[in-house]
Amino acid sequence: MDTFSKSFNAIILSVTLTVVSLCATLALKIPVLAQNPAGGAPQGPIDIQADEQEFAGDQVIAKGKVRVSYKDSVVSAPMATLMRDAGGDPQRAVFTGHPHLTQGDNKIDAETLTFEIVNSRIVAEGKAHSEVISGGAEPAADKTATAAAQNISGDTKPAPERIVTDADRQEYDRASGKFEATGHVRVIHGNINVHADKLQLVYGLDNKPETAVFTGNVAATQDRNTTTADAITYSLATKRLQATGHVKSKVIQEKKDDKKKAAVDGGGLPPATAAESSSGAAEETITIVSDTQDYSKSTGRISAAGNVKIFYQDTVGVGPNVVLVSNSEGKADRVIFTGRSQISQTGKRWIADRIEMTIADKKVLAQGNTKALILQTPRQGQPTAPAEGARMAGRPAPANTISATKVDSTR
Repeated sequence: MDTFSKSFNAIILSVTLTVVSLCATLALKIPVLAQNPAGGAPQGPIDIQADEQEFAGDQVIAKGKVRVSYKDSVVSAPMATLMRDAGGDPQRAVFTGHPHLTQGDNKIDAETLTFEIVNSRIVAEGKAHSEVISGGAEPAADKTATAAAQNISGDTKPAPERIVTDADRQEYDRASGKFEATGHVRVIHGNINVHADKLQLVYGLDNKPETAVFTGNVAATQDRNTTTADAITYSLATKRLQATGHVKSKVIQEKKDDKKKAAVDGGGLPPATAAESSSGAAEETITIVSDTQDYSKSTGRISAAGNVKIFYQDTVGVGPNVVLVSNSEGKADRVIFTGRSQISQTGKRWIADRIEMTIADKKVLAQGNTKALILQTPRQGQPTAPAEGARMAGRPAPANTISATKVDSTR
């Protein structure tokens, strides 16, 4: 009889005696002959503690305050079933009754949790919830330990952030660094909140997640700004967001409310309108629609490409490529169209190879083979028959056309 068989028989005898003596908690340690990804030696024992344990063929069934420990993984659950192969080696553990797993600083819980022991693969199903730590300096035990998070130049590394994921199903393969969530996915990372059909996390060499790839009905919210797309790739370290497929972004622009010129009720100010926030700042929306969009937090720019359309108040811009530039306060400052583009405002239209518009005053600077169209609007008291006749005949209203190499106009 080999060493494993002797050890296992001794364990069975010990457990049986413990059950007979009606002790409250059982403890079972099973040697694990699983190899590491590189094909190394055994990785250590599995420690099972429970109120009751039952041995049935190739299974060990634990019930009541179950606690299973393996390396740095600890699982707590009302019930667990440990399955072994023909040689008696443990292969898989299935936890039911809304189990909870901790693995270092990471946490997972769900209605059912399957732990494949050989490759440390975890599958959480049914209201799966996980919390994992993204890249950055390791959490310091106390304030004096923060010095360890500094590099040679004295700069402090970014603090690690927690990624909170809720989904119908989540799967994590520690050996390959694969994390996948499917079904009603919701992810929170800092001030980013994303909903999608599917999520895949890409891990780096330090076993920390670096990139999140969302696919299927993706909706991302950062503060009050939103982006919807078919797919979004998000860098956890740089906060760079790349969206593709039917992309639509809404950027909330706050404008300081100018003092009302008209006074009411003895010099008082009119009440705030529905478009104003509680602080008195009016909110306006810049909408960007395109095939792809790329947002970089470091530059504060949104680059849009492919069938780009921008909507802001009475301004509509169309072009192949657009960049939305923010100022030092993070507010949208100006939009720059490149390639043959067009901007329309009430009674005006500009067509050029490059068009730049400032957000605050909607001033337009058009350059390169420029064409400006100014629609004729009748003065008060003048007859409107010609314009009305043109409309009824299906022809555009009369307009003045200006062709130049550069047009600078303020609305």
